Amino acid sequence: MAKSLVSIIIPTYNRAHLIAETLDSIIAQTFTDWECIIVDDGSTDTTKAIVEAYLDKDQRFKFVTRPKHLPQGGNAARNYGFSISKGQLINWFDSDDIMLPHFLESRLSFFKDPNVNLVFCSATIINHEKKDIGKLQLDLKTDLFRAYMHWEFQVITNSVLFRKNYLLTKTLFNEQIVRGQEHEFFSRLFFELNKTQYKIVNVPLFLYRQHQGTKTTLNETYIPEYKTSLAFIYTQNLEKIIQLEDGTLIKFFFSLIMNIYFDAFKYKHPKVRVYITKRLSSILLRYHFSLIDVVLILQVMTLFNLQSYRLYKYAIKRVSNYAITN
Repeated sequence: MAKSLVSIIIPTYNRAHLIAETLDSIIAQTFTDWECIIVDDGSTDTTKAIVEAYLDKDQRFKFVTRPKHLPQGGNAARNYGFSISKGQLINWFDSDDIMLPHFLESRLSFFKDPNVNLVFCSATIINHEKKDIGKLQLDLKTDLFRAYMHWEFQVITNSVLFRKNYLLTKTLFNEQIVRGQEHEFFSRLFFELNKTQYKIVNVPLFLYRQHQGTKTTLNETYIPEYKTSLAFIYTQNLEKIIQLEDGTLIKFFFSLIMNIYFDAFKYKHPKVRVYITKRLSSILLRYHFSLIDVVLILQVMTLFNLQSYRLYKYAIKRVSNYAITN
């Protein structure tokens, strides 16, 4: 393909202490035909002032604020940035991570093939002190969807350079969920993707800053909106996995869903129990009617607010055994 403009889209919220390093890494790119759209999600620190200093230095930077009619959060910011982008290629990027100099250039040549719509790269994981603590692994022993579900193919939003025309045919980030946004997005795309549509550059091309304390706190705290989002994502994945008849993944995701279901009793969150009951009933009856006993158990537990650990464990064991033998 002829030389293309790359649109780099960065959602940001209160990243005044980190975003300058991100923007400096973009300026340092060996490929220079890019635009960078920074979408502020309502920052209350000095993020705006820091970014405006870059606007004065380089007209390739653009700073916009998420329109008020859009929901708060990174999903809407990413989607809005995409809607105003001008590039033929798209790379979303986080406002606390760092591009290495060949981040863009190393992947551009693959788009000469008109069938290629995504090009992946790896990353070096760093901690708050910028010390190397690992690498995003891109192991592909099976199809892309299953490798991603097993977290053998470890990609995040930064990792993918997209052809814009491909994205125009897809639903982008789900603005109704508040947790697991990129996982939901990628699982939808990867389930339908065939191997001619993507290429892999298994080389770390950016630094991925991991804020481990924050992630641990979020995982250990029961936040109803997060659990509702995860229930949506996990049931969506389970339906796909059942179609692939992958027993290991069926057991894994059914257990995750049931853990959320059982925790919802403890934290008095009936809405997510009702949602899980409806979705699992629909999925199991559609694809595996012989698991009707599990459906009845869920419906009884939900209808009568019955917190039975014995029935909960039976449901998990029943589906696990079914997944192994079928």
